[in-house]
Order: sequence, then structure tokens, then C-alpha cells
Amino acid sequence: MASHMGSAFVRELRRSASGAAGRGIRFYDSPVAYEDLSYAELDRDARARAVELRERGLVPGDVAVLAFEPGLPFIRAFLGCLYAGVVATPAPITAARNADAVRARLFAIARDAGAKALLTEPAALAPLGVRDDEVVGEAPVLTVEGPSAGAYDQWAMPAIDDTALAILQYTSGSTGVPKGVMISHGNLLANQLAIQGVVGTTSSSVTVGWLPHYHDMGLIGQILQPLFAGASLYLTSPSQFLRRPLQWLRLMTEHRATHTVGPDFAFALCSRLATDEQLATLDLSSVEAIITGAEPVRIQTLRDFTARFAPAGFRGEAFVPAFGMAETTLIVTGRRGTSSPVPILASADAIERDVVAPAAPGERELSLVSCGPPVRGMTVAIVDPNTSLRVPDGAVGEIWVSGTSVARGYWNRPEQTREDFGATLPEEPGRAYLRTGDLGALLDGELVVTGRLKDLIIIRGRNIYPHDLETAAGNLLAPGCLSVAFELPDHDADVGLVAEIDPKAATDHAALSADLRRRVGDEFSLASLGVALIRKGTLPRTTSGKVQRSLTRALVTRQQLPVLYAEGFEAVKA
Repeated sequence: MASHMGSAFVRELRRSASGAAGRGIRFYDSPVAYEDLSYAELDRDARARAVELRERGLVPGDVAVLAFEPGLPFIRAFLGCLYAGVVATPAPITAARNADAVRARLFAIARDAGAKALLTEPAALAPLGVRDDEVVGEAPVLTVEGPSAGAYDQWAMPAIDDTALAILQYTSGSTGVPKGVMISHGNLLANQLAIQGVVGTTSSSVTVGWLPHYHDMGLIGQILQPLFAGASLYLTSPSQFLRRPLQWLRLMTEHRATHTVGPDFAFALCSRLATDEQLATLDLSSVEAIITGAEPVRIQTLRDFTARFAPAGFRGEAFVPAFGMAETTLIVTGRRGTSSPVPILASADAIERDVVAPAAPGERELSLVSCGPPVRGMTVAIVDPNTSLRVPDGAVGEIWVSGTSVARGYWNRPEQTREDFGATLPEEPGRAYLRTGDLGALLDGELVVTGRLKDLIIIRGRNIYPHDLETAAGNLLAPGCLSVAFELPDHDADVGLVAEIDPKAATDHAALSADLRRRVGDEFSLASLGVALIRKGTLPRTTSGKVQRSLTRALVTRQQLPVLYAEGFEAVKA
């Protein structure tokens, strides 16, 4: 794929922009206030920004941290970096709750990346206590505002090839310094082609979204895919979505959206909040494909959304359950079906023995969802993590991935790169695989994800998946309240469950705790279950909104998480 004539990915972006007359991006700051940018303007501005970056001393291969709130300025700066051969490193700066933590993460990313510059808007970092004339890590802050003043006609394709780094995608890891995933221009091209092959994006498509721009699904699937196809793109921010979840569906209605992406919780939230009056104003009949890739995809969420919005014209076959991660640029597997996703009813007892098999009469069932076959250019193997040997179809093991979308490794972490990106199978000694850390099985060539290896709860030889316990607990919790489950070694209880409760609701803490211990404990035959109740909204999450089980366990057992009531935790006092 390598070419010394420049980045093939940038050439494809420019080709799409040149053929996208009248199309572009609209970003909504509110339900009524928005800003438009045509693709022709974006291409011209990206060339001008690339010239400007060169004049400011940045050369191909240098790293620039992009510290922007959601909006068109980020997209302008990001494309400018790609056109300049500068390695773009998106970083979150929204200080909604803990400005100190956001500031610390920003500085940690800049230092770890060895950034030569930090691009941002004037005063955007003021809430974090960072001045426009400051240095973040070793990177001077360079403010950019509006269209670039650079001479776009002086731009030339940088002397890079498709192996050159395009992005450092920092993971939203639970603790410590985040890791930068090295994504090349060739990785971007391969993954965009793979996404396009699954969801069928064309220049006539219309994408609507709200996901964070610094997260892999938001950047690669939501922003770059429409740019790559020359499709119309309508965006708003995560904060706007959380304030008004149904605004997402209103924008899809208004603009006749064909495509969107979203995590499991977003669909559950919309299903729960939509009133009959609001439903009557929606028209989702234009929607062709919705990629959903939460860990795991929950069939009940898909069913509830389909049933709730069927009167608005939504069709369940639009759902595209997929599997992917930052280490693979984005998508690994996915399939656009001709009917609504159908659950795989598996024996819970068999899964605890690492086998996906039908449940016998009277056995407890789990509903699993196929995430489809490997996409273009990718290979998936299911491997015993202890022996590094491939397991038979239907057996559960660690998901290993190889192919054109697999990133080059972790920035400045050669040992971890060798460990995670350099796995091999005895029958394929020359082929490197990425160890994903996820567990799953292949059934008829399609991937079924069962959980995370590091989160697996192993009790007296049984393999219990925390999300199964969390789903059971969710039936007893108020809407919008989440929980996490984890193993509790060296404690009185075998398993811990930390659950959110709504402080506005009258809740008998002791009774709820007893109910959780009895109902969840009985369903999963747990001899002992420790329960801690915390305030709604305080469960630790990653920057992409996923719950952090290991961090929650560490905080609650160290008494560093405000607990309203606890039972069964040695280290927690009620």
C-alpha cells in the first residue's frame, strides 16, 4: 500500500471534496444555532492550515495535540494536520465535572506524545487554567481561529507515504498515563474502505451524529467516513445530546439521515425518554444503517428501540452490530443484515465453561448478538489466552486480530507493543496478531463477543461475565442508574457490585441492598455478594462513557468513592 507520492488517504479526501458540490458539514451549537462548512471550503482551508503549520515550524512527523471543544474548528485543524503530514493527537478539554483531572490528562498526553505544538482556539483552555501563551508539557500553545490565513495555493503534498503516522489516538484507559495508539495514513484508508463496505456510504448519504470527536468511533466512524465518501454530515456535541437526547432523532428526521453511529446506552436512553407526542414528530424511515458497538451489544436495547420507534418508520434491520477498537483504527467486524438482529440464545452454564452452545430445557439462557464477519482486509482468530493455540468454532477464547487496519502499536511503548501487537499462532509464524483483551467465539464465521478478559470473574472454576450481573442488577435500579460488578479477592464477599441510586427518589438503602444481594446472588448462584450504593452519576467512566470496573473496585475498597450504603465490603464503612 505504501507510496512515496504522498498519502493515498489525503488524495481520497481531496477527490471526495472536489466531487461534493453543495455538500459539507453543519455543526449545531444548540437546537437552533449552527455553522456550515462546505467540503470545498474545508479542503481549501486544510491546505492553507498545512502551509501555516509549516510556517510555524512544524514538519511531517511532528506531533500536534488538538485541544478543542466539539465543532468545526477541530475538524479544520485535524484536516490541516493530515494535509501537512503532522501527527494529529485529539485530546478532550471539556471540564464538565473535574477540571483538574481534564487538565492533568491534557498535560499527560502532551508530555507522552512529545508534542511540538498544541493547537486550540483562543481562551478555550481557560476553564482548565491554561493561558494562550503557556507551554503544555513541552508544547507551546498555538491558537487558531476561523479559516486559516495561509496561502492554500502554496500547498504541496508532504513527502510521506502511507506508513506515515496520521493520528495518535489516546485510549481512555482507567488508570495511569493513557496510551497513544499509532494510526497510519494507510490504516485510515483501509478502515474507511472497510466501513464503507459494511454500511454502504455514498456521496448521497446523510450522516447525523453527536459522539466525541476525540474518541475512535466519533472521529473515524462519525466524522471521517462521511468526509471520505463526500456525504453530508450534521453534527452536534455530546453535551447537547445528554441535555436533549431526542434532538439526535429530530436532526435525523429533519435532514433525512441515512447513517449514524452510537453506543448501547444512547439507544436505551432515547427509548426510555421518548413520549408519544415526541414520537409523532419523528420520521426515521430514511435510516439505512446504524453502527452500534458497545461492549457488548445488548439485544434488548435493539428490540426496545425498534419497537418504540417503529411508528416513526424505523426498521430494525438498520442496526449494524459491530466490533472494533482504537488499536484497529476502528471497525474489525460488522454486517448489515436484511432483517433485525436475532439473538443467539446460549446456555449460561456452557459459557461459564468457555463454550457457546444452545441452552437445554430449564437452563438459564443468555442472549448474545453476532457482530458479523471480519471486514475487508481483516482476519479474526479465537485463541486460548493461556496456550496461544486457536480454539474450535463455538469455543470462547481471546479475540486476536490481524490485517490492514491494525495500528502500528503504542507510542514509545516497544515492550507493550511487542506483547499486544506481536502475538503469533504456531500455524502462521510469520503473521503478527493483535491481542485485543476481549473474549468471544466464532459461529459460522461471525464474531460473538462475550466480555473482557481482564474483567472476567473467576469463582471456583466458573467464568462469570460482569455485564451479566450488571444487567440483572439493572432490573432493580431506577432508570439511568448503572452498576459495575467485579471479583473481590481477599474479601468476605466473592463478588462486589457497586450500584448507582437516584438520591431524589425515596429509597430504602438497606432493602435495596438486600434485594440486590438476594436476586443477583440467587440468579448466578453466588455464595456471597458485596453491595455498595453510590449517588447517580458518580460511577467512574472513561472519556468515551464506558464504566471503569477496575478503577471502581480500587476506589471503593480504598474508601475513596463516596458510598451511601454498603454491605459485604470489608474495607467500606456504611
